[in-house]
Amino acid sequence: MMHDPPHPGEVLRGWLAELGLSVTDAARHLGVSRVMLSRILNGHASVTADMDVRLSQALGTSAGFWLRMQTARDLWEARERARQRAPIARLAQPEAA
Repeated sequence: MMHDPPHPGEVLRGWLAELGLSVTDAARHLGVSRVMLSRILNGHASVTADMDVRLSQALGTSAGFWLRMQTARDLWEARERARQRAPIARLAQPEAA
């Protein structure tokens, strides 16, 4: 079973700490509200494509780096929720014409 991948906010929090940036300063630099950045850092909001581009420009990461991390987290959470509910039966394949 795959371990739970980190929320990108956890990783970003470490990067900001290494850079000595406060949430307020980082939000200002990224051009987003402090509340929005704080929600991401605390795992209460997901990284969007727009935020991925902003972070990539500011931190020198590749485009999609933060989104891939978010997708990995989202898929893990969805699989965990799926384990808690009744299985969904596979649909039959359509017959070839």
